[in-house]
Amino acid sequence: GNVVRGCSDADMLATMRQSGFDEHYARVAISVVRSMTERVQQQAPAMLATYRADPCRLPAAARVRAADREVGIGFALADPNIALLQDLISEQECEKLIALSAGKLTRSSVLDRQSGGDEISAVRTSEGTYFERGENALVARLEQRIAALTGLPVEHGEPLQVLHYKPGNEYLAHHDYFDPADPGSAEVLRSGGQRVATLIVYLNDVAGGGETRFPELSLDIRPSRGNAVYFEYLNAAEGLDARCLHAGMPVTQGEKWIATKWLRQGPYHR
Repeated sequence: GNVVRGCSDADMLATMRQSGFDEHYARVAISVVRSMTERVQQQAPAMLATYRADPCRLPAAARVRAADREVGIGFALADPNIALLQDLISEQECEKLIALSAGKLTRSSVLDRQSGGDEISAVRTSEGTYFERGENALVARLEQRIAALTGLPVEHGEPLQVLHYKPGNEYLAHHDYFDPADPGSAEVLRSGGQRVATLIVYLNDVAGGGETRFPELSLDIRPSRGNAVYFEYLNAAEGLDARCLHAGMPVTQGEKWIATKWLRQGPYHR
């Protein structure tokens, strides 16, 4: 709103500082909003007519209590709903989750949009594994934090997925929601309904590449251990936000570990 009203970057930055926002992430947020505003003004009012975001589920504060841990919100966009969470999990928790996952990795799959089953695809070249809901104390703690932040019960979460990207591995641009037009969607929507939001937790610092890119928004989130990116893409009218198209960019140096939690409309059971 401030961008549309013609507020200067300096004025908005000063206001965000006073509200407790980190200066670096405040500058990033201002830049992203300016880019989005210019794109909307140039391309079409019709783009916004297709989807209106509901108020974000996350608390509107710079630092929030998430069950047993205090978490920072580095920046938050309102439409689409995208936020950077800081220090969601500790360094030790990151290391433990990696250690628990390393011995049981398999090639990552994608949804077969025709059948609703899983398939191996060149669009996703990582390896990964899953942890069932509450499978161990660490997973249970993380799930409680996510529930506290979003207001969605733990039962609405899918199993926690941990992914490992080696140099050259990537995940091409995709949506996390299930397209109702796809023949296979009816099967995956049967338990829990549609996905409403995604949380991607960065478990290590990446030497090169590995950004989470939102190409429609000109936004890159660089992996930083303990941080997470959260985004919502289903509103109360059951509209789906295509702007949340995102990609895991190729790792160019080192490796990348992430944990992903998908959240559903209702209780999910496999």
